[in-house]
Amino acid sequence: MMPVKIKTVSFALISLLLSACAASVPDFSIKTEETAVGPAPPDKAQIVFMRTSFVAGAIPADIFVIEKGKMNYVGKLRMGYKLIHHTSPGKKEYMGHGTAADFMLANVEAGKTYFVIVRPNWGSGAMIPTPIRRDGTSDFHTGIDEFPKWLKKTRVTRMKSAEADRWFDANKQQFKVIYDKYWAKFETKNSAQMRARTLMPEDGE
Repeated sequence: MMPVKIKTVSFALISLLLSACAASVPDFSIKTEETAVGPAPPDKAQIVFMRTSFVAGAIPADIFVIEKGKMNYVGKLRMGYKLIHHTSPGKKEYMGHGTAADFMLANVEAGKTYFVIVRPNWGSGAMIPTPIRRDGTSDFHTGIDEFPKWLKKTRVTRMKSAEADRWFDANKQQFKVIYDKYWAKFETKNSAQMRARTLMPEDGE
């Protein structure tokens, strides 16, 4: 007979795997060999999500945007790739999801390009979209040695947007449940922690 402790752990592991599978997103991405980032459209903000860490590299990061209470799917980001996202100017939230979720706030301006590094949380399995500053006030900024390497070595991934939109329209409820669960935790951060997770207008150029 399986020992009770091992059985409990096994059931917990199975539950975790089933939960992750239930919230999985099909792969609508198109991987390319391109590395260049073009200019932002004059009427849109351009946010470049990059992923470089080998930690949890086998787990894809799915990025979602929440604007005016409406959630949309941005795309799937794997290690070694960048995802170029065009969005309306203004305030919004971004959710990164692996086997758990975490968030970044954004206040962006049209015609500017912003950079974000998507970091894995080793403990929770969440994917953390983290602003890359231009003023050197955080650990992640455009002046660190790694930044030009991230730009040069990450390849562009594109989305089959129409297919992804149709799929998300039919499956968004499960991600709203995930959002509600983890947003409640995110909201407990203090003002300094929230600012560290906010992409500011001056972070773009």
